[in-house]
Amino acid sequence: MKKGFVLFLALFPLLFNACLDSGDEDTLDLKGPIIGSVDDMQTIMPSYFLEVGTKVFSIPLAFQVEDETGISEITIESHSGFDGHTHGRKANSNNFVLFGYSHTIRQQDLEDPRLFQSEVADDLRIYLDDRNVLIPNNGLILAGPYHFSIKATDTEGNETSYADNSTYHTTLYIHREYAPLIHVDAIDRTTGTVEGSVRRNSDHEFSSDITFLWAYISRPDFGNPAQEGEIRKEWVWGESNWPHQFRGDTGEGLANPQNIDLAGLLAGEEAVRQMGDTETLTIWAEDANGNISVRSF
Repeated sequence: MKKGFVLFLALFPLLFNACLDSGDEDTLDLKGPIIGSVDDMQTIMPSYFLEVGTKVFSIPLAFQVEDETGISEITIESHSGFDGHTHGRKANSNNFVLFGYSHTIRQQDLEDPRLFQSEVADDLRIYLDDRNVLIPNNGLILAGPYHFSIKATDTEGNETSYADNSTYHTTLYIHREYAPLIHVDAIDRTTGTVEGSVRRNSDHEFSSDITFLWAYISRPDFGNPAQEGEIRKEWVWGESNWPHQFRGDTGEGLANPQNIDLAGLLAGEEAVRQMGDTETLTIWAEDANGNISVRSF
C-alpha cells in the first residue's frame, strides 16, 4: 500500500501537467485572421481579375480583416505577373516602368485591434501615377497583368496563407492606350474560326510593334475563383519579352507586327469548334516596349 501511494505521488505532477496541457490546447489560438468583404458589399475590391481601364489611375480598396485575439499587421501588395511567378525580368525600355504597390497597416494604426474595415469611400486607394511613391514622375506604367494580394498576421503570430486561400490574391489587368489593341468580332464554333484583330495603336506616340501573341482556351475552376482555370488548348506566335513558366515563349513569326488578322491564325481549329459554353478564349499580346494586353472572350 505504501509503495502504491509513493508511485501515485511520483506520477501526480505528470497527470496534473497533462490536464493543464489539455486545457491550454482548447484555448490556444491557432487560426489566422479572416479577410473578407465589408458588410454592405458582396466582394472584396479589387475584385477577382479586375480589368483596369485605359484612363483609370486609381483603384479603390474595400475589404475587412478580423481576428479574435487581435490584428498585428495587414500587408497589401502588388507586383508584375508578366512572367508567371518567376518575377525575374525587368522592363527593357527607358520610357516605361513596372507598376508596383506596397502598404502595411500595423496594429497601432487600427481604431479597433480586432477589426479593420476599408470602404470604397475611404482614402485607401492604389494609385497608378506619380501619387504612388513607387512610380517616378511622368513614368509610363507597363500595361499588363499584375499579381495582387492582401495578407494578415495576428498578435499570436498566425498568418493567412496562399495554400488555403485565406490570403486574398488575384490578378489585376492594367490596360493602357499605348498597348496592343485586341478586338474579337466572333468566335465561329462551326468553322473553328476566330474573327478579329490585334493591332498597334499607331495614333499613340508611345506605342510599338507587336512582337508576341499567345491565344488559349480555358475552362474555369468554379471551386476556386482565385484561379484562372485550366488551359485546354494554346497557340503562340513571335517571341516573348517576358519568358513565362507556364507556356512556350517562341513560335512562328508574325507576318504583320502592326495589324494581325486573327482569322488568318485561328481558322479551322478543332479546339475552337469544341469550345463549351463556360470556356473562354483569351488573347495575350505583347509589344516591343514590353506592354501586354490581355482580353478574354
